[in-house]
Amino acid sequence: MSSKQVVMMLCSLVACAGTAIAGFTVEDVPTWRGDAGSVYYNWEDFTSADGYVNGPNFPTNEAFPSGNAMLFNFGEGAIISGDNNIYGFGGPLNIHTYAYTQADADQVVINISVAGSEMLYDAVGLFWVGADGAEGYMPGMNYSMNYHEVADFGGFTGAYANVSYAFDLSSIGADIREIGVMFQGSAAHMSLDAVSLDILTVPAPGALALLGVAALGCRGRRRD
Repeated sequence: MSSKQVVMMLCSLVACAGTAIAGFTVEDVPTWRGDAGSVYYNWEDFTSADGYVNGPNFPTNEAFPSGNAMLFNFGEGAIISGDNNIYGFGGPLNIHTYAYTQADADQVVINISVAGSEMLYDAVGLFWVGADGAEGYMPGMNYSMNYHEVADFGGFTGAYANVSYAFDLSSIGADIREIGVMFQGSAAHMSLDAVSLDILTVPAPGALALLGVAALGCRGRRRD
């Protein structure tokens, strides 16, 4: 790619990203978002393009980052664009999204919004770690392409895309307290516009039993 094509492509991405997919054009919002036991994180303004050097990106929707969720890019040659996207200027993006929970993670949904070169849609997976140190991996076997628009980016054909992956962890016997969802670009010149991460947790059986005892106590006091 010539230097002129690179400049044209950069101008195209910067000019179009704010109008075509500022955040998500179509987001796959789980029905349980906002319910008891659910947590929601969103990234739309990125500050770190190099996770090795500059560390993580914290969720945009947290006024004071808790450290319970973080997003890193470990791909080389990335920069922060003028619209605060992570742009894979020198190579494919390699995104790692981590979250830590206070109870057993049962369901996970991640939404991803990108522009330019497309991501590797079949190479997304979730790693999990249990409270006892057990760990495992679940591939993103199925995904939902919620929005896809082919576009010319000043010298190459790419796309605006909104894609989501759902992971059902309910059949795993471990008490899952840490998750990591990884995805990557197929080539240089992919721009990461937004990511949202929803996690639904369930109390441990012992906690449910305690809740039942507490409820019985409350009913007894009301009868008195």
